[in-house]
Amino acid sequence: MKNFARKQWPILMVYSGILIALAVVIFVDFRSGAILLSLNVLLAFLLRLRLPDSKAGWLRIRRRRIDLTVLATLGILLLILALVVPQGSK
Repeated sequence: MKNFARKQWPILMVYSGILIALAVVIFVDFRSGAILLSLNVLLAFLLRLRLPDSKAGWLRIRRRRIDLTVLATLGILLLILALVVPQGSK
């Protein structure tokens, strides 16, 4: 298990951030959690951009250009949608 975590640390870091973002959505505030979720997708983009293919682990799904395009588009669109959603009344 230690060897697995050492090899797959990029995706494990992104997954843990997504779990934290979902907890924020459920227990704190939708907008804050959605922003945090989009920032985690953008973190995955940055990790895929900076890490070589041999170190990217499970972040490497397709060719680098396709992975980067999908992650950047999804991250930016999620961030825009999170900022556009009206703030709920408390």
